[in-house]
Amino acid sequence: MIRRIVIYLLSIVLLPLSLPANAKKVQPKEVATLPVEQEQQFSYYWYAAKQAIEQERYPDALVLLEFCHMIKPNDGQTLTFLAIMYDGLGQKERALKTFRKAFEADPHDQWNRYCSFLMNMNSAEAAREALAALEKAYSAQKPHVEEDLLEQLRRGYMVFGQWAKAIAMQDEIDRLRGYDAYSALNRYRTYAAWGKNKKAIEAIDKYLELEPTNVQFLMFRLEIMERMGAKQTELYAMYDRILEIDPYNLGVLNNYAYHLATHKGDLQRAERMSAVTIKEQPNNPVYLDTYGWILYMQGQKELALFYLQRALSNSTSAQVTDEVKKHIKQIKP
Repeated sequence: MIRRIVIYLLSIVLLPLSLPANAKKVQPKEVATLPVEQEQQFSYYWYAAKQAIEQERYPDALVLLEFCHMIKPNDGQTLTFLAIMYDGLGQKERALKTFRKAFEADPHDQWNRYCSFLMNMNSAEAAREALAALEKAYSAQKPHVEEDLLEQLRRGYMVFGQWAKAIAMQDEIDRLRGYDAYSALNRYRTYAAWGKNKKAIEAIDKYLELEPTNVQFLMFRLEIMERMGAKQTELYAMYDRILEIDPYNLGVLNNYAYHLATHKGDLQRAERMSAVTIKEQPNNPVYLDTYGWILYMQGQKELALFYLQRALSNSTSAQVTDEVKKHIKQIKP
């Protein structure tokens, strides 16, 4: 496993070193100019390290990279390679310290794997360190910031609930890539998490102007409408609009049927829609639960219990199981 991790990660970062004969070879950045002899030594050790990695001679590769580090102690790329090696060998603390040194030496370029390493630690403290590093890298790259860095910053701000900053990053991404479904989706999710439901609706409607038959975005709109407490007639109109486009969307049919059953709507129509779902997926516990509940609302208690028991026996989700048990208890206290 360690071999696969190390060869995979290092092959990615060392790949740019394999250039065509007529291409310009770009060496890792170094502020100070070294004597020609040291530059030659560095190049020799650098390519020897790459060859050792390709041949799976990892101890040799590590020694060669450390020679590179001795010659250029502040070279960010060399430090990053060393950190990846330490991580692959299970030396987590040493890897983290080396990633930090690499980033301090070159925040413009050596942010990505450092931040990925931090996020993989799955701790709030490491996530905060990663966000601070991303912000520093952002400042170092301005005014020409990489799209990937903007995306990582957007996600970081989402993690910490900094919604306005997340939207600002999406604005910058759009200036680079243009407005698309991904932008609309990110804006919808950000505004929804922020509690700005009207803004979330605006984000969805802007995209629906471009693609009015996009069922997924229509469903997002329906979700926000329900959250905002829209009138039943407005919700049913949205359900009908979706089913006109995709009449056999099982999820929509199920949700619409359940909504009708729980809000004293047209139970006969609800049963017809729900019947389609269990015909297509007869063992789906969610669809069985909906159908059973509709039957109970129609007064068919015994048949309702039959379908609810089937739902219970097929459920593998604690949440679904609890919902089915609640319905069964209401029917048979």
